[in-house]
Amino acid sequence: MGEYVSGRDIWKAFGLQGDPPERIGVYENQPSPLSADTSAIWLACAGFLALLVLMLMGFSTFARNEQVIAGNYEFNTNARGEASFVTDVFEIKGHTSDLELKTTSNVDNNWIYLNYALINQDTGRAYDFGREVSYYHGYDSDGFWSEGSQVDSVAIPSVPPGNYYLRVEPESDFGRGNIWYSITATRDVPQMSFFGLAFLALSLPVALITWRSLSFEHLRWAESDYAPTAPSDDDDDNNPNRPITLGDLSEKRNDS
Repeated sequence: MGEYVSGRDIWKAFGLQGDPPERIGVYENQPSPLSADTSAIWLACAGFLALLVLMLMGFSTFARNEQVIAGNYEFNTNARGEASFVTDVFEIKGHTSDLELKTTSNVDNNWIYLNYALINQDTGRAYDFGREVSYYHGYDSDGFWSEGSQVDSVAIPSVPPGNYYLRVEPESDFGRGNIWYSITATRDVPQMSFFGLAFLALSLPVALITWRSLSFEHLRWAESDYAPTAPSDDDDDNNPNRPITLGDLSEKRNDS
């Protein structure tokens, strides 16, 4: 009980042949091989989380969050022909950063798809992408339901400074009337999703090591006579499988 010794060390000390029997369970004084890892990884995680919070505060404080273009537009779904257009030229200043494009529409049980192209007027480089804004709602046997949203946003990463314009081509079902929508572009917007992913990446190893450590301790208590068990109707003094305590041994010795 004073010092835990592995079966392999005992086998070697007595010079026995072969291998010791396979270890089953966790003994009551067996050191946990994970205790040092658990403490170390919690300390490391706390340090990295503090650094992550400082980075989040720094990016949020120094981000320009500058709106570079905003406009309201109308798409007549009853009209045939070319519906694409280009916006006025706008300037993106400062360093290379992301550009967040937000689209808001009045669609109601309807949809609109917008083919976008962010084009650099000076170099001709284009960032092509498409976004859909759709919103549907109604009632069924379960009550009110809704899906979609009238607002959509997307971040275009690593857009260098320069003069840009947007080419916009709207699409929707024919004959649904007029659809109004607005476009807003903002540069250098902090993206919280990256910090959320970093938090998950830091938390997963901590959760895994902690779970393994708790499982080890659970196995230790599984070997104890005093581990929590469900009550049994046949748990009495005459049960031969009942755990014998030191007090019971003393009473039996005195009776003899």
